[in-house]
Amino acid sequence: MAAVALTPGQSEALSELREIVRINEGRVRIEDVRDPQQEDLSLAVDMAIDCRGETTAESSVPLEDWEPVTVLVPPRFPFEHPEVTLPHRRFAGLPHVMWADAICLYLAANDWDPGRRMHGFVGQLLTWFEEVARGTITGPEVPWHAPLTGPRTGEYLMIRTDLPESLENDSALWLALAVVQSIGGGRHDVRRWLRGRDEANEIRAWHDRRFSEGDFDVRGMIFLAPAVALPEPVGFAYPRSREELLTALAGQGLAQRDYRELREFTRDFNGGIWDGYDPAPDLLLLGSPAPDRYAIPSRIAHVAAWALDLGEDLDEVGWLTVFDQRPRITTRRDTTRPAQWLVGKRVLVLGCGALGAPTAEFCVRAGAAETYVIDDAEVRPGVLVRQPYTFEDIGRNKATALAERLSVINPDALVLPMPFDAIDLITGEPPMSEVDLVIDATANRSVASALEWARWTAEGRQPPLLSMMVGHDCERAAATLALPGASGAGVDILRRLGITASTDADLHDVLDDFFPAQPRGAPFQPEPGCSDPTYVGSAADLAAFAGQLLNDGLAILTSAEKAHDTAFPRRWASVARTSTAGAAGVARQRLSWPNDQVRLDPVLRYQMRVDPAALASMRREVDLMADRRGLHVETGGMLLGQIDQASRVVWITDADGPPPGSEASAEGLKLDPTAARGWARRRRRLTRGMVAYIGAWHTHPDYLALPSPKDREAMDEMASDGMPVLLMILGGGSGRLSRWVAGNELPDMHLQLFFPDPEDGRDAPVLP
Repeated sequence: MAAVALTPGQSEALSELREIVRINEGRVRIEDVRDPQQEDLSLAVDMAIDCRGETTAESSVPLEDWEPVTVLVPPRFPFEHPEVTLPHRRFAGLPHVMWADAICLYLAANDWDPGRRMHGFVGQLLTWFEEVARGTITGPEVPWHAPLTGPRTGEYLMIRTDLPESLENDSALWLALAVVQSIGGGRHDVRRWLRGRDEANEIRAWHDRRFSEGDFDVRGMIFLAPAVALPEPVGFAYPRSREELLTALAGQGLAQRDYRELREFTRDFNGGIWDGYDPAPDLLLLGSPAPDRYAIPSRIAHVAAWALDLGEDLDEVGWLTVFDQRPRITTRRDTTRPAQWLVGKRVLVLGCGALGAPTAEFCVRAGAAETYVIDDAEVRPGVLVRQPYTFEDIGRNKATALAERLSVINPDALVLPMPFDAIDLITGEPPMSEVDLVIDATANRSVASALEWARWTAEGRQPPLLSMMVGHDCERAAATLALPGASGAGVDILRRLGITASTDADLHDVLDDFFPAQPRGAPFQPEPGCSDPTYVGSAADLAAFAGQLLNDGLAILTSAEKAHDTAFPRRWASVARTSTAGAAGVARQRLSWPNDQVRLDPVLRYQMRVDPAALASMRREVDLMADRRGLHVETGGMLLGQIDQASRVVWITDADGPPPGSEASAEGLKLDPTAARGWARRRRRLTRGMVAYIGAWHTHPDYLALPSPKDREAMDEMASDGMPVLLMILGGGSGRLSRWVAGNELPDMHLQLFFPDPEDGRDAPVLP
């Protein structure tokens, strides 16, 4: 066969080799050049390395005066590195020697530097021979490669379960059984390891029961494969022929009789299960330990799978590709990253849209044991722009379609669709306390309010709640995280973020995006029939924001678990911006707030949340009044905050002193409600309505914190303009108020809502 023309890269490599011979003063020489016989073959250059006088008492292997090597230059040189073969097997067993006749100079593709070309390659080859001569040749510092196997069958074996302790602790040669599931498409999964034949009978009973119950799928059929654990490392490669392999196994102590008996047992077992179907795969698993220098925490470092059913008369051994994913020896690629928090967790994702769907996928890939996805909407054509559905999914329920796709990522993980309204789950049974994390990606105000209400009214454990949202033009995103023990949930923390943004110049863009002062113009409705106004944003935008917000939330959860500190904040928010929006502030910000003081209106069943800053303002006012007129004179003022009748929460965000026109005396305090509301108007405008006048507070210096008839009469009058108002009394019985002013303890607190009188034509709230 005539030689083919060299590629430009091969021609350059040959020129470089000749130049290296010239400048290396006889250290290397070219013996022969054999052009490739086909276009996809390598250029073969036979060379000799001068090793005269190099062999010493410490040499790994005695070297000849001139050591022959063949350099194979691939057609794509320098973008593909050359290889080195040997015309002998004297170096078998040395580090970096594979198949006993090839030297592996590069452990990975990125070890090869194309810029150094043949000069770098020859330099590395000479270094290898020098280290052999000195006896200092070492293998890679990590277990980078399993022993090489020969021709592949095209099938593969997945190992996802660790060896039992009894086998891990047995360092001698042993024979065992692997329970393998035939998945189909040439794939087989090791599901369990058995010490002996008695355990195999349990597997047979399980299979028979499964068959009788109708839970039977040919693609999921099981079979047994004998497994041999070798006591010594194999080296860089298994023998190529059947005869050499059997001889090598016998050399490690495998008795042919034991091997034959185990094979006969597995064949009989598999024949009984696969009766009436094609024969079960006939495999032999070979496990080898790692060299001593490798710290692999398993008796078996590498597993190879020999396909025995190619025929006993064939000399060549057929091997399956093995993907070894045993937890004991596998290091996840996301280790040390925030997503590690999700391993083994149960996660509930509310909303399967542009944020929820990628977030659910991130959870499954991170190793969540159970992921529940809930959404009652169907897939529409327009959402394919940014939501991970296909044309075939149009008209299907989002939760169902998403769960089907995510279920194939990890067969050991449960992905369960819930194709109904999230509010039904929040307000019904079973409680959300059964999961480890709730993620609200609905961006739905009703869902957020239901969550806020459910978190403070439900009894028992409350999992962390991570709520996500994006701005109207997808330039910004925000997330809130309520840790267990937080005084509020998503609505609470988002409101807190907005209030903070109203006085922080670095967050003004967030205030304008998520809390606009005026309603935006025409809503964005992308297609006819889209009933809900939406936002502009691409799949890339939403996936990026979903990943950032999830990562930040998981990082906080990880820190909280490590802190073991009651002072660790329980309410958090994260803000993320695109590069174009970053000019308005830093790309990412994380904020936290201490818990509010929480009290309950015992009559109307509203939860009252008193900001520590509001209490501090009241304390200052009480202290000032005590300095001016004595501690026995009542004082008080306005309460600023918000009343949310949907989640039945009242926020007391700030407290001012008495507005103009107020009267304070030892007998009581009288406020003018009209003056009070006018006094708070600027605060309401700055906070976009989140901090407004909601009621009044005053002290009972010498009495318990209980409303007097005058207090009730005053509050009824304040509510007469149609707005509910809050009364807060700080009591001083038994010197409690004076101790609070001294900084020793909190005062008695009474908080009560007063609604307009229904006899005036206005409805009072109905108790739940």
